[in-house]
Amino acid sequence: MFHLDTLSTLVAATLVLLLGRKLVQTVPFLKKYTIPEPVAGGLLVALALLALKKSMDIEIDFDMSLKDPLMLAFFATIGLNANLASLRAGGKVLGTFLIVVVGLLLLQNALGIGMATLLGLDPLMGLLAGSITLSGGHGTGAAWSKLFVERYGFANATEVAMACATFGWCWAA
Repeated sequence: MFHLDTLSTLVAATLVLLLGRKLVQTVPFLKKYTIPEPVAGGLLVALALLALKKSMDIEIDFDMSLKDPLMLAFFATIGLNANLASLRAGGKVLGTFLIVVVGLLLLQNALGIGMATLLGLDPLMGLLAGSITLSGGHGTGAAWSKLFVERYGFANATEVAMACATFGWCWAA
């Protein structure tokens, strides 16, 4: 097993992003369907790491100490481009849209929890299969999964979140 320290992990992440950018620029399918660069590069690298693990039993361990602060910084800055004037300009249409979106988010959660319960699964799995991942995506799923593991003892929360987010992403495409 190879362990990458914090700096090496940041360099590796940067290389994955650059690889994703190159892939999206050169593969028409990825560009047409606006596949995010981190997803394209990350999927290719994940498959390569899986091949290394299965064929040669080589495993790479990344330092995860910056994961939470960087994810929090990313999600905290998403809305910084919004301003009150543009929100006011949306008027009644934006208000209606907001009500519909909140209703659909609640419906996603109700369906997820309900289906998990009907199937005899942990309702937390249904919640992860709801708006956390279907509306929030991979990053939100990863951020919330830590809470599910620590507070509720849901051991495979990260794997479930990534699977649900990927399924939702593929289904939406």
